[in-house]
Amino acid sequence: MSLANTENDPDYWLSSPEDIRAALFELMHPDSHIVVRDPAERELAVQLLAIDKSTRSFFWLPRDYEGSDFAENDTRGLMAGTVFDVIGHGYSGVQIRFRISRPEVVRLDDGRSALWSGFPERLARIQRRRSFRAQVQVSGSQPGIVARWTPAALAAGTYTFNIRDISIEGIGMRCNALLSDLPAPGETMKDVTLDFGDAGTLRTSLQVRNAYALGRQPGQPLPDGSTPHVDPALEGVKPPVAKAQTHGAHPPLTHLGALFIDLDARQETWLQQVVWRLEKQRNSSHD
Repeated sequence: MSLANTENDPDYWLSSPEDIRAALFELMHPDSHIVVRDPAERELAVQLLAIDKSTRSFFWLPRDYEGSDFAENDTRGLMAGTVFDVIGHGYSGVQIRFRISRPEVVRLDDGRSALWSGFPERLARIQRRRSFRAQVQVSGSQPGIVARWTPAALAAGTYTFNIRDISIEGIGMRCNALLSDLPAPGETMKDVTLDFGDAGTLRTSLQVRNAYALGRQPGQPLPDGSTPHVDPALEGVKPPVAKAQTHGAHPPLTHLGALFIDLDARQETWLQQVVWRLEKQRNSSHD
């Protein structure tokens, strides 16, 4: 699909600097493939080196110029053209396309030459899902993949959520708690700690986008006479003390979907690495 083919489809286009930056981050994965195409349809494989949030720009380098000074040896005519198409294929299958004007040659701290370009005015991100999400195993082979949250109104305990899927934009998680006890869509969960085991932890705030009960609550028999499902990854995890007496032997299960609302560039980069690692672990377990 060319840029021209997406011209009249607004669903593909991103125009806010934050959305563009997030999309460019996807192309920094080592498994991504990026080419720059000039008006004569000649293509050059390139790699993204860094993204500068403050100046809304990025640094990049032709792959076959690695270690050489293309500022003095522009055999591909990068400095002769005026407009270039950038076509990227992310590790998750996403396609990212945008146009840039003639780049500027800069010197990196290590003395290498690189190219500098400002963010495009808009960028086409083509994928069914807006952001790639890693599915998290719940079989116990990845212990510690949980989120913990202590609401201000509940000083007696902390809610523990099992993380089910995650991306740099949001998270899906489940908790053995009543739907009515948890934040409703639109509300904010502050100071949530995401624990990824050996990978580390991240403290952030989440905005709830959807919330629903899995099974009847609290602990009531289902229409078929069975008892409500207990998430296997949360077996033995006690709900907050203040709520324990109401949950009974079969605690209710609630799913929350939420967006990250205060990640900085460093946290986004770290979280993206965690997402890639989780997905690789999941894929390796299926091999």
